[in-house]
Amino acid sequence: MFVRSRMSKKCVCVSPTDSLAKAYAAIREKGFEGLPVAKDGKVIGVITTWDILQPLAEAHQPETYLSKTLVAEVMTKQPITIREDDIIEEAALLMHKHDISLLPVINEHNDVVGILTESDFLRIFVEALGLERKGTRISLMVNDKVGELARMTEVVREKGFSIISLVTFEPGRMHADVVLRVAGDDPKPVVDALVEAGFRVTHVSQVWA
Repeated sequence: MFVRSRMSKKCVCVSPTDSLAKAYAAIREKGFEGLPVAKDGKVIGVITTWDILQPLAEAHQPETYLSKTLVAEVMTKQPITIREDDIIEEAALLMHKHDISLLPVINEHNDVVGILTESDFLRIFVEALGLERKGTRISLMVNDKVGELARMTEVVREKGFSIISLVTFEPGRMHADVVLRVAGDDPKPVVDALVEAGFRVTHVSQVWA
């Protein structure tokens, strides 16, 4: 999955010479937490709602602060960006590592072509885990050694269940937490088979779309 397939393409950029009032109006209209700042089509900064409103409390003339202050005065310069042909996991890691809520997307010519936000990643999370599909969620404690996940999925296959999603949490420990989502209304046969195969099932719940 590449950035270009998940980014918001209808990205509005603001100019460094725009007023904060204009930038704030654009941010609210788009429903983002911020927007890229561009000059001649190139990203030179990022401005967020926090950048705009945080200094307002200390402004000498708060009634005219937004209309008279320029974006260039408060924007974050030299922002982190990602290319549209990079993988989506790299974008997620960048946003997490640098604690940022939006990531401008650029093409091979460094032109702004989109934006990724936390909301985009929430949609990706829901889709990747199959949260909108009916099924059963099975939590397991699995030994972190070669072949264990393959053995687990083979048990599921033998019982005639299809896997909606499979996620591991904190791999690298002696025992990893695994969340398995399978299609089907009655999970008992596959749960019993997993226990019989030596897997520790810690939680089972029905998932309804």
